[in-house]
Amino acid sequence: MKGKFLVTILLGIGLLVGCQSNAERYGEPLIFTTGTTTGVYYSLGAGLSTLWTKEMGKRVASQASNGSIENLKLMSKGEANIAFTTVNIAYEAYNGKGSFKKKPYEGVRILANLYPNVSHIVVMNNDAIQSIKDLKGKSFVFGAAGSSTEIESKLVLKAHGIKADEVKGNYVGFTEATDLMRNGQVDGVNIYSGVPAAATTELISTLDTKVLNFSEDAIDQLVKDYPWNFKYVIKANTYDKQPKPITSVGQYSSIVIDESVSEEAAYELTKMLWENVDKLEKSYSIAKQFDPHKAIEGTAGVPLHPGAIKYYKEIGVLE
Repeated sequence: MKGKFLVTILLGIGLLVGCQSNAERYGEPLIFTTGTTTGVYYSLGAGLSTLWTKEMGKRVASQASNGSIENLKLMSKGEANIAFTTVNIAYEAYNGKGSFKKKPYEGVRILANLYPNVSHIVVMNNDAIQSIKDLKGKSFVFGAAGSSTEIESKLVLKAHGIKADEVKGNYVGFTEATDLMRNGQVDGVNIYSGVPAAATTELISTLDTKVLNFSEDAIDQLVKDYPWNFKYVIKANTYDKQPKPITSVGQYSSIVIDESVSEEAAYELTKMLWENVDKLEKSYSIAKQFDPHKAIEGTAGVPLHPGAIKYYKEIGVLE
């Protein structure tokens, strides 16, 4: 009898713990995972969390992370509700590919696409490297290990006929990459970021470097084979000593949200984001690229959250 009573108590405690866990996941605060403390995601995420908390009266707490892949994994385990990511990682998670092979996260939903991340293939300004194909056999920074930059860099080289093992690969973030370039330890790097990219600006202004154009064949392949990509032209004079446009490929940085978040909450998050872009622009220059009419472009088949759909219908972005 005592044994049955003990089992009943333990089951009751388990149910209470389970309910508490669900309350934390689906109630307050909403957990917003962002990026490393030196990146755009982290600072922008902190600003958005403050904005949402103030405007909605519902606490949104931002936290640092290692970026897109970790963000989606945290969300899939119920340890976060909202996250920054690039669309390719959301695509992999939703479809169970790449870093999410055999472990699909079908509950991921897009809240908004914010701005394009664009590949800047930066190399020393000399005759040895005139095109991306010339990187074969050279030393190249793919990006931080496990990052979306690493994934995209390998696709870019592949589209230009270079296998990943045909360069001397380095796996570090933008800060370390600029140091390696400055010290003459690498020949090239992919700065995969919004335009203008701070790391690219720094390299070009402090070192004799240049940004390479993509070949048209490579652009066609990258856009055809990978649904998150689109052709992107970096306007002339975006960077120092850049009198001509540069052709590249980009994809959107997005805010994704778990399907479990209520339609009402997701609607309010979407509405408050787009109705306060002017406030964000005062602190974050990247916010000048935010456009609600482009918020659902390039989603690569990852569904929108119903709450986001409701808002985009209200403003005429969706029918």
